[in-house]
Amino acid sequence: MLATARRLALRGAAAGGGTSFSSSLLRSPHMHTLKLVTRRDGMRSSHLPRFMSSTPLSQFTEDFLAEVKDVPHATDPAASSQALRSLVRSKVLKFTDMRENPEKFFLAHRLLSTVGLGGFGIRFTVQFNLFSGSIVGLAGEEQLKMLDEVQEKGQLGCFLLTEMQAGVLSGLIVETTCDWDEEKQEFVLHTPSDKAAKNWISQGYTAELGVVIADLRIKGESYGPHAFHMRLRDDEGNLMPGIRIDDMGTKTVANDLDNARVWFDNVKLPKDALLNKFADIKDGEYVQTTDERMRIEVIGQRLLTGRMAIAEAALLSARCLHMRTEEYAKNKICNGLNGETSLASMPQLANVFKESYAKLDECIEFVSAVEARLNECLRNGTIPDADLVDAISVCKIKAIEVSIERAHALRLEVGSYALMHKTGFELMDMLLCCKFAEGDSRILQMKLARDRLKQVKKDGAMGTLGKAFGSDGKEALAALNLARKLAPAGRDLAKMEKAFNDNWEDIYALADMVADRHMRDQPPLPFSEDIVERLMPADVEYDHSWKSKVTVSEGKSGVAAA
Repeated sequence: MLATARRLALRGAAAGGGTSFSSSLLRSPHMHTLKLVTRRDGMRSSHLPRFMSSTPLSQFTEDFLAEVKDVPHATDPAASSQALRSLVRSKVLKFTDMRENPEKFFLAHRLLSTVGLGGFGIRFTVQFNLFSGSIVGLAGEEQLKMLDEVQEKGQLGCFLLTEMQAGVLSGLIVETTCDWDEEKQEFVLHTPSDKAAKNWISQGYTAELGVVIADLRIKGESYGPHAFHMRLRDDEGNLMPGIRIDDMGTKTVANDLDNARVWFDNVKLPKDALLNKFADIKDGEYVQTTDERMRIEVIGQRLLTGRMAIAEAALLSARCLHMRTEEYAKNKICNGLNGETSLASMPQLANVFKESYAKLDECIEFVSAVEARLNECLRNGTIPDADLVDAISVCKIKAIEVSIERAHALRLEVGSYALMHKTGFELMDMLLCCKFAEGDSRILQMKLARDRLKQVKKDGAMGTLGKAFGSDGKEALAALNLARKLAPAGRDLAKMEKAFNDNWEDIYALADMVADRHMRDQPPLPFSEDIVERLMPADVEYDHSWKSKVTVSEGKSGVAAA
């Protein structure tokens, strides 16, 4: 209870009267107004203006939106990457803000989603979360200094984790190897087969830097996935020796973002390439440098912040879509039985708006509250506990589920308007991107169910049955029933696979119950800012020769054929 009060106080420090911004980006006819929301538990909460124009967050909002005002015109990867370089050099958001001012870090993601959830939003989060954020979270103190130079030069980085045969539906499986050569005091990074090629790497074609996740091996012994920072291209845009990169091709949406497939052929990396906050190599031996051992929760820190940022972006994108469409519907005149009427007055559409705002706002208040918990960890440099990790998974699962569901319901009721450019509906495929980015929702559901089954094992049958009479009784019984169905498989992988396949519906149903519990138990908290619809339609022109125009650093241009 005290922790919750403290989180509320931290958020309340940014609260104040109504906003009074003069910029057209900050004001909109679709400004989110005071609205009461009834939660499933009967609680009612209001969205009030949270900060005044004189507060640091409001100044940041104005500065950040000014920096991204030309993003809709950057419709190919060459132009889009340059827009990001400019944003990076502006230092309006610093790489270290994730640790020093995490509220600003997440707010930036939300602001971009109100402008338009396009490919630049992914490019942005790759740069500030996955790439530089991994360095913030995993680098030693000396290594952290590199971020100052990266930001000053406006250099771009990517995050090389996903592999061809270990995609978003496979969990964290890494076959890329990085062997330590004690004699030469260097690492050798290698892709052992095509199935281990890094795949769908966002910003992987235009970036000159990267953080790569590879299996660290010393004297032939594997120490599991570790993070290494590396140079992909030189200042002239030429690939470094041993690196091959292919563009993934044209997509249905977000073609302003480059996605790449990357291979490494015995690429040499210096000793300080290993991000060494938690582990290092000394005298040819692997050493743990802190009490916190290297594990998935450590190396995957940026997946957690990424899931949170994606959940928030999806929710605000879906809500802004409703706000813009509602404004259109209010002014769209139709012929009714008793004369002219507005499209918004049609009962089926009015009901969609009512249901959508209720469900979206419930998710927003849950996600915002979980973000406040995560921000404490980011500021303190601590790894989130198991409950918070699960809550973050719930944020992503439910936010994407509700956003897609409500956007689709809206599309079905507004006729040909949903087919038009400049409406926001042209960006709906981005919600699908949100579903599988930073861990597909199905994988996260499997994790929720797995963790709940671990609790059954810990509590035992009788302990779990004892919980059946509490508020989460249905969940406890479902978990116990599923555990009994899976138990006969033992540790036989073939039997386990069959048992999981035969009971897949029960697994996802249990995950849904866990998610509902997290949402029910978490005290709600609104975002720190008003929600403003600022959608700026992207240009429809696309330069298919963009590869010849990529610039990797100021004053240098050109990218070698990959």
